[in-house]
Amino acid sequence: MDLSFGRESMTESLQRIVGAAEKRLTMPILGNARIRPSEDGGIQVDTTDLELAWRATTEGTISDGVDTTVSVRKLLDIVKAAPADATVQARIEGERLTVGFGKSRFSLATLPGHDFPEWEAAEIEHWLEIPQRLLRRLIEATMFSMAQQDVRYYLQGLLLVAQGSMLRTVATDGHRLAMNEAVLETKVGADQECIVPRKTVQELRRNLLDDETPVRVGFAPGQVAFDFGGARLTSKVIDGRFPDYERVIPKDLPGSLTVEREDFRQALARVAIVASDKYRGVRLMVGPGGCRLVTHNAEREEAEESLSADYQGDEVEIGFNLNYLVDVLNAIGADRIRMELRDGNSSALIQAEPADQARYVVMPMRL
Repeated sequence: MDLSFGRESMTESLQRIVGAAEKRLTMPILGNARIRPSEDGGIQVDTTDLELAWRATTEGTISDGVDTTVSVRKLLDIVKAAPADATVQARIEGERLTVGFGKSRFSLATLPGHDFPEWEAAEIEHWLEIPQRLLRRLIEATMFSMAQQDVRYYLQGLLLVAQGSMLRTVATDGHRLAMNEAVLETKVGADQECIVPRKTVQELRRNLLDDETPVRVGFAPGQVAFDFGGARLTSKVIDGRFPDYERVIPKDLPGSLTVEREDFRQALARVAIVASDKYRGVRLMVGPGGCRLVTHNAEREEAEESLSADYQGDEVEIGFNLNYLVDVLNAIGADRIRMELRDGNSSALIQAEPADQARYVVMPMRL
């Protein structure tokens, strides 16, 4: 046999790297995984869409000189179908890869490994280490604010900032902004800043565990890397200047509304029933007596909800995109939130109560 590997180890590797395989198949080989011997022993599998690349090493035996590519999704489905403790064996026969276990045999089309695009990995200059749970929390707290299909391409990604022992994530679509940060046990050698593309952020989120297992983050000119130990995700970064996000965050706002997060979220869900499908606007009337939420649509239908809340400051009437508020509430894990306001024409600042490192800015809308 040219290849022999365990079901569990190969399934784990293929599931990790499958997201980089190109689905639109502008180049058929981009839907394949490249299979060859690893320099450190075992079997190396690679996928790429030319913007990001996965490289994983799995336990197994492979003959010297093997260098082929095969559909990563088909191979994953076949390996997953094997019994849990099965050893899967494969042989290259001309332009086919024959895969078998037990009484099952599959013959898959291959393309030469030397035709697979070589990923030109830059030399990683600076590394930092972070628990996967913490990086996952940083990403989940901010990624929803990334722009979609915006001509300002630099907004279609997540800003990653490393300064000393602090790692920060920032995202904005021009109408809202999300920022979170964490203090790490290790320091990066020099301050780093890059814009990570949307697909890379999604791949990262998909692969991060909710535990203390470490992941290393590496910075290089034009690239960023995430090393999981047995696999590494490398990505190009977006070449552009991210907005000065620190200037966007309002300070010294006179009005402060504190409310139960889940009560606020459910109230928004109810008034959303008659909200305009086009504008998704909700008007908040905030005062010492609490908060009223009002929505309407083109048919002159209305919904109104009264919400118990603590408020300090002058009365304010302000409109927001309802979906933006819901996204923020879903991202905050605390039981209570605090919304700070100035007037009906100024952005609001939303944080957990008591405040943590995550901050959310939502611009008002005219209703």
